[in-house]
Amino acid sequence: MDVEKVKKWIDFTHSFQKSGLWPNANDKYPPEKFFKKEEKKESVVLKRDVDYPRIDVYQDDTHIYILIEAPGIDPKAIHLSLQSKHQLIMKGTFQKPSLSSETAIITERYYGDFERTIQLPEPTESHLIQLSSYHGLIQIIYPRFNEITPLQFSW
Repeated sequence: MDVEKVKKWIDFTHSFQKSGLWPNANDKYPPEKFFKKEEKKESVVLKRDVDYPRIDVYQDDTHIYILIEAPGIDPKAIHLSLQSKHQLIMKGTFQKPSLSSETAIITERYYGDFERTIQLPEPTESHLIQLSSYHGLIQIIYPRFNEITPLQFSW
């Protein structure tokens, strides 16, 4: 809908109604507030989410599985450390591509440093954590400590 046509319509209805809603409609609720002009949007660098990168946590009878979303980043550029038996700290940097920001039309991905603390659902030890990476997902696996499945070691 064209904003100018809406303004003309409001002005037209205003001429027929001297009191009530219409006299102040243009002042309180300008049409621009409700209608966006169709024009090229500027590229805006978004700030990272509070919980970034995104994770999923699963468990079965024997293990805890954590999947970390990390598209376009070398897994070696992510540093993981066990802060306590219940907290895993993840740090890293998402590198910006070598494309010029002047050529960007839309930018929604976050680039830059990140740090996230992951609360582990069950305690673990650093030597029990296994890491793997596949198609932009980093997988962390560690065994559960419970009465049903005792921890087993193999030589």
